[in-house]
Amino acid sequence: MKISLAGIITIALICNGAISQAREMGHYAPGVVSIRDLAVPPVPGFFYAQYNAYYSADRYIDGDGNKRLNFESEGGEVKLDTDVDVLAIAPVFLWSTEKKILGANYAFYVAPNIGKSSVSAQLSVLDQEGSGDNDAIGIGDTFVQPIWLGWQGERYDVALGAGAYLPSGKYDAEDGDSIGLGFWTGQLQTSAYWYLDEARAAALEFAVTYEFHGEQEDTDVTPGDHVSVEYGYSQYLSQRIEVGISGYSQWQVEKDERPTITDLGLDPNAKGEVHAFGVEAAYWFTPQFNVSLRYIKEYEGRARLQGDWVALNFIWTPVPVF
Repeated sequence: MKISLAGIITIALICNGAISQAREMGHYAPGVVSIRDLAVPPVPGFFYAQYNAYYSADRYIDGDGNKRLNFESEGGEVKLDTDVDVLAIAPVFLWSTEKKILGANYAFYVAPNIGKSSVSAQLSVLDQEGSGDNDAIGIGDTFVQPIWLGWQGERYDVALGAGAYLPSGKYDAEDGDSIGLGFWTGQLQTSAYWYLDEARAAALEFAVTYEFHGEQEDTDVTPGDHVSVEYGYSQYLSQRIEVGISGYSQWQVEKDERPTITDLGLDPNAKGEVHAFGVEAAYWFTPQFNVSLRYIKEYEGRARLQGDWVALNFIWTPVPVF
């Protein structure tokens, strides 16, 4: 059985807004793309993917790892309303070229997205008010990756990508219903796959993503850098059916830079982190059209919301995979 997979992307799925002087999360949403989607396509052509993700959180975990129900503000104790629901749709337009760079296949892509509210926006409003406005709907920030290089061997795939998130989404420093973050982010990502058999039916995945952020509009806040680590195992049971397990960890490695000491109610000096694990099942309805369903549970975190992801992803390839 010959299994040929089209790797697609890193996406700006959490494109979110934050009100003035609130703590920020990064752009990159680990764990949403399917397990084998971080390898450069081995054949030239136009690829299309669509990532449809739903995130639900009902708790805020503080910098000490404890669930917080309230916090102190200038006006007294504020009760937290952490019932948050987020929906994001990210279409991806990818071109894999015939060009070789340093012996690698060269590809590039653009990933706009549409969202209903956002995780960071909710966290920012919690910092200020104790509750979030999750009714915002609109265009989020756009991710552009002009450099994506992939090296393929009989038993491995290695990829290296460089891109940026453009602050194209709605953002207002004084409004909690922003969809965009209000700042640029540069992103570097490397991924590696090791195939356990000649047919590539079984694969181990490991990927590292690093984000560095610009200054946020109207706030003079520069969010700290973030690093994400993703890992997984994928197994084809037949030409059409794939199952897998995967997980991720994401850390804020630097504190936010602020012009003055601010009065945030929730962990003003904390660096956020989250850890998650989940399962995936995918099916090729035709040799060119794939649908995958993922469930990821965040089981541990600090200084951020903690919840669950459900993602329904579509991929169309220009050539049949079997």
